[in-house]
Amino acid sequence: MPTPLLLILTAAGFGASPLLIALAVAYFPPWTLAALRSAFALPLLLIAAGFFGSGLRLSRHDLLTALVGGVLVVSIPFVSMAAGMQYIPTGMGGMLYATMPLFTLALAAFFLADEPATLEQEIRIGIGMVGVVLISIPAILSGGLAEAGLGTLLTLISPLSYAAGNVWFRRREKMSPMVLSAGMFAVGVVTVWPVALLVDGAVQVTPSPYVLLVLLALVVLATVAPNLLNYALVRRAGANRAALAMFLMPAFSVIFGMIFLGERLPVLAFGGLALVIAASTAPVPGFVRRLARKRRSAGNGSRGGGRGRGRGRGRGQRVGGVPLSPEERAEFQARREARQAARALAPVDE
Repeated sequence: MPTPLLLILTAAGFGASPLLIALAVAYFPPWTLAALRSAFALPLLLIAAGFFGSGLRLSRHDLLTALVGGVLVVSIPFVSMAAGMQYIPTGMGGMLYATMPLFTLALAAFFLADEPATLEQEIRIGIGMVGVVLISIPAILSGGLAEAGLGTLLTLISPLSYAAGNVWFRRREKMSPMVLSAGMFAVGVVTVWPVALLVDGAVQVTPSPYVLLVLLALVVLATVAPNLLNYALVRRAGANRAALAMFLMPAFSVIFGMIFLGERLPVLAFGGLALVIAASTAPVPGFVRRLARKRRSAGNGSRGGGRGRGRGRGRGQRVGGVPLSPEERAEFQARREARQAARALAPVDE
């Protein structure tokens, strides 16, 4: 399959999820829908993991990775998305989900030592948040703050939790993607089903052909298929190219909402979506980069001490002003002390 077609199909699968969730949540409460979605997708992912030759034996490290990842990537997003889609248009739900890369940037700055906060990231996050406001304003004005505002907040929990999952995976050792997906969905089943029974009670929906078709489409077309297609896309085109599917997803969500539900989103929402995508992908102007370098150099110079300023290599710097990690600073300090000790022990020329 050509890579562009693979990218389009992946984005279309993810983009169909807001529509199918909105149709299904009319029959199943949010917790029950999330539990059914996880339970029906799990055996399909287990079969896929076996088909791709991934061993299902997990170490303790893998189990912890899948446990936390399952809560962050499956349990929380499935429930919050189902709850949010009760109050907002499906196209708007797809637009809000496109904020996931921005949340990843923000969380990475707090929790990943190798991705500290920079002026460029702050600008991107700020522009993205303005975009979120523009996306939300039309629905809030037409539907009221109580419903549309609640739907917006509930929906935003999904990309925020997914972004937290991305940061969690960055801190863990890599494992087979298919095994990880199956493990996370198993966690989703175990964590969501008990709460669904407590909150929603037993499933009381009459299994009509239409209801079963909607649920089947949600599980197969908007859950399992995008995961498998994204796996193939990453292997063929790389993670950066595969990430483009997230920015194509809102377009399909809007199109599906227009075709199947007759939704019409205002221009302001599309302007907000443009800001979100630009904040995630557009290059930063040169003057911003220069300002960021100056601010970083000034901060490093103040930490490096007087001697570091004169030579451009302070205690916490490399040449060029790039800050050292704590481990690198410790190694640098040990080497400097070793050189000083060697000079002190060297014989003095007469």
